[in-house]
Amino acid sequence: MKQLALLTVVLLSVLAPAQLKAETRYVSDSLTIFIRTGPTHQFRIVGTIKAGDAVEIIADDAVNKATHVRLTTGREVWVDTEQLMTGKPSSLLLSEVSSQLQQSSSSSNQQISDLQQELQQANELASVSKDLQAQVTQLEYDKELLDQKNQTLSDRSRYDLMTAGGIVALIGVLLGLVLPSLFRRKKNDVWR
Repeated sequence: MKQLALLTVVLLSVLAPAQLKAETRYVSDSLTIFIRTGPTHQFRIVGTIKAGDAVEIIADDAVNKATHVRLTTGREVWVDTEQLMTGKPSSLLLSEVSSQLQQSSSSSNQQISDLQQELQQANELASVSKDLQAQVTQLEYDKELLDQKNQTLSDRSRYDLMTAGGIVALIGVLLGLVLPSLFRRKKNDVWR
């Protein structure tokens, strides 16, 4: 009977690897499980592996409820099938989710910091823009005042020039009339 079971195990272990693709399973959440040199508990225990360790499936022995696996070190051993699970154990998932959460949190914090800097820059630009707008308004007002003063000075300058020209013309006329009468010369009249 023992020989028949051993023959079945050998046949299954030879045929099973051809049927199974290499899939990855994980050690269940129990703290550690024993690894053996064969599929039954009569085989020698050669060590332990801890929860969360990934193992590569080589073959399944449905009769003995054992699985032939390859460890990450390359060593081939047998473990109880019920101690393996296809999904990642909760401790490994928890550490992955925690890592993702920390990355997401630091990324969010960085984005918030960047947005705060952009908001501060936008506020500074708005303040500068408001100051510049006030300066533009003041400069436009000053320009209007200067244009009015320039127009007034221009009008006054024309008036002053016209007044000065009129005075010069009046003086010229008066001199033209008065001076000849003051200096009348006698004319030498040959006919007389």
